[in-house]
Amino acid sequence: MIHPLRTLRTYGRLKRYREVALILLKYGFDDISFRIFPETSFWRSLRFRRRKRQSNIPTPRRLRLALADLGPTFVKLGQLLSTRPDILPEEYISELELLQDQVQAFPYEEVCRICLDEFEKQPEDLFGSIDSTPLASASIAQVHRAVTNSGEVVAVKVQRPGIQRRIEADLAILDELAGLLERQVPELRWFRPREILAQFANSIRRELDFVAEAQALERFRSNFANDETRVIPKVHWELSSRRILTTEFIDGVKVNNLEELDARGYDRKAIARNGARAVLREVFEHRLFHADPHPGNVFVLDGNVIATVDFGIVGRLDEETAESLGGLLSAVVNRDANAIARIFKRMEMLPEDVDEPLLKFDILEFVDRYHGLPLDRIDAEQLIRESLRTLRRHRIILPVNLAMVGRMLAITSGVGRKLDPGFDIVAEAKPFVQSFIARRFDPRRKVRNLVGSLQAYQEVLAALPEDLEDIVAKVKKGKMVVSLHHEGLAHLTLEMDRSSNRLAFGMIIAALIVGSSFVLQLDRGPMIFGFSAFGLAGFLIAGLLGLWLVLAIVRSGRI
Repeated sequence: MIHPLRTLRTYGRLKRYREVALILLKYGFDDISFRIFPETSFWRSLRFRRRKRQSNIPTPRRLRLALADLGPTFVKLGQLLSTRPDILPEEYISELELLQDQVQAFPYEEVCRICLDEFEKQPEDLFGSIDSTPLASASIAQVHRAVTNSGEVVAVKVQRPGIQRRIEADLAILDELAGLLERQVPELRWFRPREILAQFANSIRRELDFVAEAQALERFRSNFANDETRVIPKVHWELSSRRILTTEFIDGVKVNNLEELDARGYDRKAIARNGARAVLREVFEHRLFHADPHPGNVFVLDGNVIATVDFGIVGRLDEETAESLGGLLSAVVNRDANAIARIFKRMEMLPEDVDEPLLKFDILEFVDRYHGLPLDRIDAEQLIRESLRTLRRHRIILPVNLAMVGRMLAITSGVGRKLDPGFDIVAEAKPFVQSFIARRFDPRRKVRNLVGSLQAYQEVLAALPEDLEDIVAKVKKGKMVVSLHHEGLAHLTLEMDRSSNRLAFGMIIAALIVGSSFVLQLDRGPMIFGFSAFGLAGFLIAGLLGLWLVLAIVRSGRI
């Protein structure tokens, strides 16, 4: 058997792998670790060391502390998982939401070096002035206040040195761990670790590309160009690159700083309403939304205007997902559990072993609980929590963008309630949802979809004769190949291979013992203490090989 640790190609990755293992074991996750690597003395020794430091703190908190110790990549992974209440229970989500992205600032000399690499100029040549002390420092970048040569106050976001290399190394380790989890821990397969990791890798790599963030900012500015209640920072393209992003400086009050909002005489109800409508427009009108809307990224300006910063993570609703979301909302309104189940199946959200009758019963019960209730009697946060519990009960995993939408609405509802205890996001969302559903039945949209479908069928039919000709030609030449791929048999194949190797090894040992016994009966060749030296040598080799085999069996834990 080739052990997974031997696939690590560099000493640096091996060292990092050991760091990850030690931290996981420190916080009591040796059960998962030992199941992934069941036959490794390295893991056994680490497991023993961890037991001496075992803590009785709850598992969700242990997970948060472990991710915090593991560094920026794992903190970001924890923050992503905190957006997936369809996968993790509420107690895990609550803990992971506490993960802080604040780290020690890197020296200003590094800022100068990065500016030189990106623009071949020092910061003092790029800007009229720049503060050497950062306003904020996170795992990906830190932000400095500066003034342009034309006198505009800006925020300069500078990427942390070496962060891309470290993240790529951690992503490689996480990819291996996700693959091992899927193979070795069957009860965790349902939430598709490798699929979640692929989404995370795509997200964090995009966050490292400041040009992509600047482009997203421009899209948002265009979408809200005629909205006087929303401000999106302007990008200074001439002072931006892949590792430096310069934007308009937002000098406002954080939306959760209630004392300062009151001190400035701002209208909390208006703030809650403006913030909610901005989020709802992003989702239901623009289908491009800020996917990290925590209060630290949302500011309030004079006139109860909402300003949002940090567009490193954005979500999009493609045509197919938007159509499915509209179908789900329409089915909920019509109390059609069968339609909801069909949409789940079409979107490949249902596990293979789902109990469809029970799922439809739970959906109908959930819909009936809220159907017909006045809006002021519907608790949006409770509604979202109950719907997510239903999804987890049936192991239904939402597409990542729908999960982000759910989290956005939950956060918006929570912040709105803090600003205004009477705030009702369901009432705010009603006209947006009605308009969103109505657009599904717009005749012009139906015609466009029909034309698109006819064009697709036309292309398929046009290519059909040539494809059939290729298939017939391969059959005639005997080149038609059918590939079969088995699922779930890798472990059985491995065990059969191990067993056959041990059986062959035992037969060799037996043959050595029998052959050596015959040689001992002969009085030929070199003698030791009156016995044939070759016979004694055969017994010695057989004994060593037998001892090796016994030790291997004992170490495997399968006697």
